[in-house]
Amino acid sequence: MGVEENKELVRRQFELLNAGDTGGAAGLWAAEAFNHGRKTDPRGISRVYESLHAVNETHTLHEMIAEGDWVAVRTTCKGVHTAEPELPVNGGIFVGLKATDRIYSVQHLHLFKIVDGKLVEHWANRDDLDAARQIGLVLRQSAD
Repeated sequence: MGVEENKELVRRQFELLNAGDTGGAAGLWAAEAFNHGRKTDPRGISRVYESLHAVNETHTLHEMIAEGDWVAVRTTCKGVHTAEPELPVNGGIFVGLKATDRIYSVQHLHLFKIVDGKLVEHWANRDDLDAARQIGLVLRQSAD
């Protein structure tokens, strides 16, 4: 696949996620892949996507660049803290926290590797600290 097809695959993944089709988005992944350096597969990615869907995350795509097998995209991620997701997504900011129903909106950078028309690797840089602040968490200095 060329860079334009790779960009379209990444675009499609976000479109499916925004529509709540976590299974469809997970189906774009290879049988053996890596998410943040951890080995995964479509079933594992589906669990991550379902956890993100539990907090109503959607992405608005901004810039997208591609070279070779790699696609990078900057997004605005918006969500609503309506549940505690099954997995500790977004740096674990929702773990043990009763739903606040607060909206958060932060910038993300995502980097995907595509091989043979499937997503095989993903890395992201998210502003989890600002998302945590927006849902009501307060950073405190320890007494030490």
